[in-house]
Amino acid sequence: MVKIRIKPKIVGALEITTTERERERQEECCDEIRSLRCEIEMMKTSMDEMRQHMNEMQLQLQSSCNSCDHNRSRRINVDVDDDDCKKSASDFGDWVGGFELTLHDLEAMFESSDIVDWASKFIVADLKQRSSHPYPICAIKGSRNELLIYDKDAWKKITDQEFVSTLVNRVFKKLLAVFTAWKNENYNKILTSEQFSTLYHSNYARILSFNENASKLKTKLFYVL
Repeated sequence: MVKIRIKPKIVGALEITTTERERERQEECCDEIRSLRCEIEMMKTSMDEMRQHMNEMQLQLQSSCNSCDHNRSRRINVDVDDDDCKKSASDFGDWVGGFELTLHDLEAMFESSDIVDWASKFIVADLKQRSSHPYPICAIKGSRNELLIYDKDAWKKITDQEFVSTLVNRVFKKLLAVFTAWKNENYNKILTSEQFSTLYHSNYARILSFNENASKLKTKLFYVL
């Protein structure tokens, strides 16, 4: 009978081999992570450079646009002078400062369906009554809704902020003042009459929202001036 000798398993060698393979895999993973980190850093650097380049281009473009606007404003002034408008125009600030609203104007606002339409009609009527032609405010032909004003012996384009702070706010204050006077005079009727109460509340809300329609009023004036 032949005896078979079974060789014992070498556990230690297998464990060492397995540990080495795991270590190799971990090192490979670490290498990949380091490589990815390097690529990310390079991408960040490239993005920063592109962002800086874009900012420089935007600044150059903005500077170019400002120069164009300045030249365009100068051309507008020349066109106005050539059109002989400057000789008899009254001052815009003096005209706006002389605004006065009457009870008749307030009643016209009550009857109007659009407060902006009423305001534009009031402004044009006031221009015709208190200013000689050319008026101290006029539309720039060929633009979308730009307006010129004659202020301190020179024509200039009025900005949206200037339009609100001068013309719109002035009309609003005068309108609110005459409406308050009407309310005080008819206070008892407003309390006892449903018709007067409705008239008061609906138009008070319209007046308070007047400043919110500045852009619409500017466009309206552009087409009627």
